[in-house]
Amino acid sequence: MLYLSNADMQSVLDMRATLEALRAGYEDLACGDAAYMPRIDLFAPTGRHDDYYAWGSMAGVCRSAGVLAVRMKSDVLSWPDGRTQEKYCLEPGTYCGIIFLFSTQNGEPLAMMNDGYVQHLRVGACAGLGAEALARPDARVLGMLGSGGMARTYLEAVALVRPLRRVKVFSPTRAHRERYAEEMAEQLGLQIEPVDSAEAAVRESDIVATATDAMGPTFRAEWVEPGTHVTCVTRRELDQAIVERADLVAQLGINTIPPEHHVPGMEYPQSGVGSYVAGQPEERARLPWAHHVEHGQYTHLVDIQAGRARGRTDPGQITLFINTGTQGLQFAAVAGCAYRLARARGLGRPMPIEWFLQAIRD
Repeated sequence: MLYLSNADMQSVLDMRATLEALRAGYEDLACGDAAYMPRIDLFAPTGRHDDYYAWGSMAGVCRSAGVLAVRMKSDVLSWPDGRTQEKYCLEPGTYCGIIFLFSTQNGEPLAMMNDGYVQHLRVGACAGLGAEALARPDARVLGMLGSGGMARTYLEAVALVRPLRRVKVFSPTRAHRERYAEEMAEQLGLQIEPVDSAEAAVRESDIVATATDAMGPTFRAEWVEPGTHVTCVTRRELDQAIVERADLVAQLGINTIPPEHHVPGMEYPQSGVGSYVAGQPEERARLPWAHHVEHGQYTHLVDIQAGRARGRTDPGQITLFINTGTQGLQFAAVAGCAYRLARARGLGRPMPIEWFLQAIRD
């Protein structure tokens, strides 16, 4: 049993390897050799008046990786301005996300891993797979909304699947977008221009990516030009107008338990993730409850990749890729790859397997 830190995984795993691991994972899914459990959250009051505790979990398995992955995260959430979501674990600036890997051959616990580095890579890589399947082959201009970690991996992935020449980036804090432009230009050798508005980033872009922590839409549908490919991190970054304007809408897969399943006790705060919520009425009122939970089921990326569904058929089409769903499978594919690479390099801290086994049958 190994403990693998973010630094361990950063030393062996890059975006190119992540894309390849996910391609293998989705090939497994296409032929029935992979499966995943949708995300479910659990909320509880902290006893304070301005935040809430949230625990999230997802799991998945794929044959090519030979592992089952369970990803758990523990957050204290707050919404200080009603437009963005802040989070921490223990204290501001620290976070808790853990991936457990188990062998599908004998059930052996293989690794416990921090999830931060893998989390950013796997989300960005899936945006790259969406662009690979749906963006015009000659797409050269990317409009980026956001300048944080996801915005960086989104750009890395898209730059590997499309011949980008120019990037326009907007985020509300000027210093953040300028730093993003400087650092990513040096890393990728691209022309990256910080712009002063979301509209300037979106207009005349071949690909538009919104990678933010916003609690609501980040751009207007009328700014999107014919032929554009659009992608997001969360559904809440998109309004219904862009869904209706798109000629083709695709998604990774099932994100959570859909509300039409009517699971007793399940509710849908935030962006519509199926959740169980503890707390008194005045405490529950702090949560940003979704007034409308949109769970439209669109063409799945794996069906486009496998040729079972049509992707872009005309260069003038607007394509929209909702980058949510299949999270557990992604962690199995990417964390399984990171585990193999780290083990081959002798990385990680061994932990006695006896700590994780017992003689009492459950």
